[in-house]
Amino acid sequence: MDIEIANYLTKVLEGRLSAEGKEDVRIMLRADSEIESIADSCYNMARTIKRRNDARSSFTGEQRHHIEHMFRLVEEALERMNLILHKPHTSPDDMAGSYNKENEINMYRDMLKSKSIENIDGKEYKYSDAVYYMDLVAECEKLGDYVLNVVQAVAEKTFNTY
Repeated sequence: MDIEIANYLTKVLEGRLSAEGKEDVRIMLRADSEIESIADSCYNMARTIKRRNDARSSFTGEQRHHIEHMFRLVEEALERMNLILHKPHTSPDDMAGSYNKENEINMYRDMLKSKSIENIDGKEYKYSDAVYYMDLVAECEKLGDYVLNVVQAVAEKTFNTY
């Protein structure tokens, strides 16, 4: 679908467009690419979960709690992105909220990474379990980056018109 959208927008660019129209299409192409990356991250998470299940690995209650919290943070970032996509114009507050959520995701990832290393050293769980766990955490963080990139693309249009 990403390729079809990109091909369509490229054909639109070949037509007679104003400078503003061309800029709008460029922003749409950037957002389309980032949204495709969001979908790829979701697919990568599903693959990680499948590999973990196939290996008969499991997460501790604490790991599950942390993953659920990370999923909530990413869901909040996605909800913000969706709201921003439906607004005619973005504001600096929209951007600040999105940056804050991305920073929250990054800080949580960093904390989980440190804690996971401690837990492996303390033999709280097996290294192989930690790999699946941290793969999910890392993919959530990437997804958060892609969400922020979509918001930045949309905000670029608003800030370029002022």
